Amino acid sequence: MGSEVCAALAEDGLRVVVADFRKDDAEALAARLRSGGGEAMAVGVDVGDKQSVEAMVQGAIDAYGQLDVQINFAGLMGRFPIAEMTEEEWDRVIRVNLRGVFLCSQAAAAAMRTRQGGRILNVASGRGIAGAPKSAHYAASKAGVIAFTKTMAVEVASDKILVNNICPGRAETPMARAGYTEEQWQAILALDPLHGGLTQKDEITGLVRYLVSDAARYITGQTFLLRTP
Repeated sequence: MGSEVCAALAEDGLRVVVADFRKDDAEALAARLRSGGGEAMAVGVDVGDKQSVEAMVQGAIDAYGQLDVQINFAGLMGRFPIAEMTEEEWDRVIRVNLRGVFLCSQAAAAAMRTRQGGRILNVASGRGIAGAPKSAHYAASKAGVIAFTKTMAVEVASDKILVNNICPGRAETPMARAGYTEEQWQAILALDPLHGGLTQKDEITGLVRYLVSDAARYITGQTFLLRTP
């Protein structure tokens, strides 16, 4: 989903900084965007590490002069019942999904505050609203992102920074399919015959394009749920 959003924004003329823990993947995507006529660069980042995040933001400013939009897509999940979940597994998911959003948003807002304007989009999940079996740490992290987004939106409103949250729903990604057999996956899709049970890429890219546009200049602190939890 993050790759599709990067491609859509590059197509719209935004200069894109692709940030990923796996820098080789970021480089490959940035090269694809450039081959399509976009302007893009790649950086490696550990979203759970403050220095790494600050270096990412500073790298964007050094390259392009300012930071207008930051989208926090990084996420992990795992499927464990609470009774079997280790502290290490809990911390692994919370570190990326919640601490990562905090650190990335904090660093982005500091950069945007100097120019009095910007957009921050966080990516949560319907599981943060409704919960789901075997994903307590994932659901808790995403519920935290929703609450964090609402709070930050109020705190940075005077700096003309807009902070919103997207709950994309299930999409055809390796992370979403992990742990399911093909039979189980098809049964999940059958629950939503209208959409095939999956969020389509144009739903995500269309919403992001709207939220970073001038048409959404007064929208902040909102959670956009693309699928019923």
